[in-house]
Amino acid sequence: MSEADVSLVRMELTGPAAAFAALVGPPPAPAPAVDWAAVEAWLEVPLPADYKALVSAYGPVEIGGPQGVRVRLHTPCVSVDGRYEYGSWLVETHRHSAIRPSMFTREQRVFLPTEGGLLVFGETSSGDHLFWDTSVSKDPDEWPVVLLTTNIAVMVDEPWVDYEVPLLELLSAAIRGGVPNPGEPGRKLGPLTPEVRVFAPLAGAGPWTRPAPGGYPDARQHAALTEGEGLPAVLDLIPPPLTPYRGQGSWDEVFERIGTRLPTDFMELAERYGGGTWSWWLTQCPPFDQGRYGLAADILEMLDGYRTLHEAHPQYHPMPPWPAPGGFLPCASTIDGDVVGWCTEGEPDDWRVMIHPRHAEQGEPLAGTFTATLLHWLRGNPPGNEGFRALPAGMDPLDVMFFEPYTEPSADPA
Repeated sequence: MSEADVSLVRMELTGPAAAFAALVGPPPAPAPAVDWAAVEAWLEVPLPADYKALVSAYGPVEIGGPQGVRVRLHTPCVSVDGRYEYGSWLVETHRHSAIRPSMFTREQRVFLPTEGGLLVFGETSSGDHLFWDTSVSKDPDEWPVVLLTTNIAVMVDEPWVDYEVPLLELLSAAIRGGVPNPGEPGRKLGPLTPEVRVFAPLAGAGPWTRPAPGGYPDARQHAALTEGEGLPAVLDLIPPPLTPYRGQGSWDEVFERIGTRLPTDFMELAERYGGGTWSWWLTQCPPFDQGRYGLAADILEMLDGYRTLHEAHPQYHPMPPWPAPGGFLPCASTIDGDVVGWCTEGEPDDWRVMIHPRHAEQGEPLAGTFTATLLHWLRGNPPGNEGFRALPAGMDPLDVMFFEPYTEPSADPA
């Protein structure tokens, strides 16, 4: 952005937006154009004037330094690679923000389009979601910010934080000294470094187009419940994180530690999603993390545990552990203690999925790849083994299935 453009932006911003710009500096790049009338018509509510002024000037940006927690403002736009589309992101975030706290607390919130519901506008780099509470006032400039933490360790106590101040007042307070957040080390969000940069996955984003009347922004997800196969269908059904945490390293380092290559479909899935949990039930470790919580360490720990069970009770754990020919090699686990892996017959891409359930007998290997098995389950169909939960009859899988990503350890304050 040229100096002339920066000066023009400073002249156009007034009030709290101008004060905020004075804290963080000029916009780092041109912002995608926004048709606010179309956005507000689709949302069926007006938006805060300061938010519209700010993101019209700054676009989708991160506020905070590279080593600390950052606040990300999402805006009506479409990413260059198509992975982010404002309408589908909003619907997806509202849907799963209703699911997440219901697993841990009885306190439920409603979301737009329900009248007076919460309206998402951003997130933190730790994965917490930021909303406006539209129930407080008919005047959007008075809407206070609400945070939903996705930190499982504190969700049982209280996942919601009501800040009771509008967006720009909250951001200014987060920069100057920090604000409460139970999901962060030290129980605070901030102090944020007074820096602003383009949110990398949305660099060069283009304008957002309102869906046609009768159209649904999550139509692709609903179609993926019955259409498509493999990783493309999983990507459509459960959008991957814009910033997946994979860790530092390579597949060759993983192979060296565990002593074998892994199936291609599993590697591609792990690269796209990084570490996280599927519906807070099936754990997928960061593939390249070299620490104790990375994929290689997790595989070796689960393998050692299975080896002990096989040696002590072969009648209940009949499949030999890898590296025995056709042996069991684990790669993921569930919150219930089940272990998912492969029967290692043939080349890695020919391995069949094997589930070692904690509360049932070990069955036969399943047909299909790890990704195919996951997709079958995400669509609401248990893969034919006691190790996978089945959905209640008549439930829409999209109402219970999601991916909760892990975040970069460096994103937390030192």
